Amino acid sequence: MGLYTGAHVSSLLGQCAALVLCLWLSRALYRGIATRLRFRAMQKQGMPVPEPYSMLYGHIQFFKQLKKGIPKDAHSSYAQRYLALNWQKYFPNAAKCPPIIYIDLWPFLTQPLIMAISPEACFQLTQENPQPRDSTFRWAMFPVTRGKDMISMNTLDHRLWRSRLNPGFSSRNLMLALPVLLEEVGIFVQQLKAQAGASKRWGDTFTLYDRTVSLTFDIIMRTALGLRSHEQTEGPGPILKAMRQLLTQVKSPNLWTKLERLGPRYRRDVARHNSIIRQQLLPHIQSQLASTDPYEDSRNGSKTVISLAFSEFRKENETNTQQKRNAVPSQDFIEIVESQLRLFISAGHDTTAQAICWIFYEINKSPAILTRLREEHDSVLGANPSSVPDVLTEQPHSLNLLPYTTAVIKETLRLHPLGSTFRQGSSSFQFVHDGVHYPTDGALIQTNPTVLHLREDLWHRATEFLPDRFLATASEEHHPLRPVKNAWRAFELGHTRCIGEELAMMEMKLALILTVRELDFDFGLQVAHNEQQSCTPLDAVDGEHIYRVGDGIGYVKDFLPTRVRLR
Repeated sequence: MGLYTGAHVSSLLGQCAALVLCLWLSRALYRGIATRLRFRAMQKQGMPVPEPYSMLYGHIQFFKQLKKGIPKDAHSSYAQRYLALNWQKYFPNAAKCPPIIYIDLWPFLTQPLIMAISPEACFQLTQENPQPRDSTFRWAMFPVTRGKDMISMNTLDHRLWRSRLNPGFSSRNLMLALPVLLEEVGIFVQQLKAQAGASKRWGDTFTLYDRTVSLTFDIIMRTALGLRSHEQTEGPGPILKAMRQLLTQVKSPNLWTKLERLGPRYRRDVARHNSIIRQQLLPHIQSQLASTDPYEDSRNGSKTVISLAFSEFRKENETNTQQKRNAVPSQDFIEIVESQLRLFISAGHDTTAQAICWIFYEINKSPAILTRLREEHDSVLGANPSSVPDVLTEQPHSLNLLPYTTAVIKETLRLHPLGSTFRQGSSSFQFVHDGVHYPTDGALIQTNPTVLHLREDLWHRATEFLPDRFLATASEEHHPLRPVKNAWRAFELGHTRCIGEELAMMEMKLALILTVRELDFDFGLQVAHNEQQSCTPLDAVDGEHIYRVGDGIGYVKDFLPTRVRLR
């Protein structure tokens, strides 16, 4: 006792921390060297490693070259886009575009990356022999969902929770929820009309993206939890503000982001925003639990996603009917439900909001496409746009009788895909293409719709906006525009396909149906630029001043400045 003073103890702790840090850095450096040697060996074996490749920098310099000429704020997907359009340059010895690409970004990415960029490779990975999800998504989304959401789960737990949540996203339940969607989209349209000028003149410039965010947030809150958040009329509210802050912390794991998460600022900010969201959501989750009866007939109205999940839980457990009614989920179950809800809120509002922006942007570049959309809406829903809510309330199936509208949405998502999936590589799984085996052990595998959707050998006139490619029927096998099987992956495919796909499609259809016959849009960013009296030249990607920016899912440049006028 008394042999060690406070100074001695502090010194010992400091030395231990330094030793741990040295060991950690040594391990990281060892993995980096091993990765470089492995890639050099694969390159000699003829594996699809893009050139140039450096033993010192890996593919870091390669990606810097891809980003040349792209604005600094542009999303990283544009570098991948250039890779798709110029693959011959980076694979000079290849006769055709490779099915996968090996990428080495150490130390920014601590494991090799494999991009699956062919329909066959994506099919093998997610459908034929589905591989488990990589922990990358769980790590990235941990600030938002705390690792308990459906996408972060292992395969067995994912299947269980998918079965519990599927009823809420079923076609039947969503059709019953159509009045809710019509009400929220109606508010969105009325607010757009309020921005129009008098006597059918252009109104002042405003930003569309924040309005679509409020729209999709209101919809997901009502369909998932039955909660009216009033973001469109009274927002931003506490849940949306806290969620948007948490989404800034969703980052891919690398040496720098891992160190960032060890800092007190990260922990403090995440804890504060999570507490706000929990305080808002938990009472409503408990209310849904208390009012849920698994045997109540829902034919006269839709059920929320969460209430149907509680019903499925109770049906799973007991054999006695009264026991089923009284089955009480554990605290862990409640926390998982909250995490699923956080996932739906975060992913369900942001991606759809951005997709709606891109749809409006693309169709307003082509008067012919707008004309065909309006003609289809006249034909199916009647010539009076103001009667559409009544028509759809009485005949909800009419929403599925709009093939050209659906094709416009699909073509937009082909050119502006917003998601992908990450899977674990292993020694037991190899891609096989034209008799060649491609190893995946120790790698992170990503399906890459950005590249896949722009391959000119798969898509005729790949860079053009041509909705007709999605109207080619199965009998027109040799139609030049007909998509190759498994090539369109906007919502991914396989048993982990996006659970909210049908809800998102309904939102996008309604946004078009209720606007294009009543409003004209102008997305000339130059107008907003002139209004701000800025002398700085506008940035552009491929001549377009509107492009995707930011990290992660990103968002639309300058939140998509817009003007509208009544037609």
